[in-house]
Amino acid sequence: MVHLAALLLLDDDPLIVIQKGDLPIIISAPHGGRLTVPNCPLRTNKAAPQFVTVLDTNSDKLAEETAKELEELTGKKPWLVIAKFSRKYVDANRPEKDGAESEAGTAVYRKYHEALRKAVDATRIQPGALLIDIHSQGKVSDTVFRGTGNLTSLRNKSLGPFSGAKGFLAILESRGLKVEPSIKDADQKENPAFNGGWITRSYGASAEKGIDAIQLEFGADLRSKDKLTSTAKTIAIAIKSHLENGSK
Repeated sequence: MVHLAALLLLDDDPLIVIQKGDLPIIISAPHGGRLTVPNCPLRTNKAAPQFVTVLDTNSDKLAEETAKELEELTGKKPWLVIAKFSRKYVDANRPEKDGAESEAGTAVYRKYHEALRKAVDATRIQPGALLIDIHSQGKVSDTVFRGTGNLTSLRNKSLGPFSGAKGFLAILESRGLKVEPSIKDADQKENPAFNGGWITRSYGASAEKGIDAIQLEFGADLRSKDKLTSTAKTIAIAIKSHLENGSK
């Protein structure tokens, strides 16, 4: 498992892992943290849309391990923005008014999004620029749910470069990951529970100055202790192929 000390971090904030990348790849993981936010009360506004406080188990570790595997494959680092703070205090994948309920929470929320904005601005004009937002889901243990707002967070509004033989999603599937909807079902709507959140809407192609953005929700089997490294390697291989071939 990759250690935080091995990452090229931009600061030493224990609540958010922020790494500057050499690749036009951004990996975000907003829901895997466990740390308390100092001077921040628990979120209690259950009337907010999609109010959730449960942990996305190992999503942060999967993001970190994917970065490590990608660097080993390419010799270069992706951009990273990973929450170490608990979703009980701040939810960075919601609008600010719903994701932060206190001054301390708002500060953490804004730092997360400032880091994403900086990463998107730095990669936006580069070929193959892609934001991958990593989450976990408990619905189907062996499946990855793809979320693009039914393709609206992709710049050409189609699976295009991602579904070709050497595209990102095609490589995930060819190496044994069950992606739902499959690239074979190009017209199938995404599961509305997993079809992209605030991050893909804010930084994806439908947003001003956005890039291609895909939310991936991994089932429990794929992020278990025994499978996490294998899953990370598959994601890294798919990213490498996307940069070399599928992004063209």
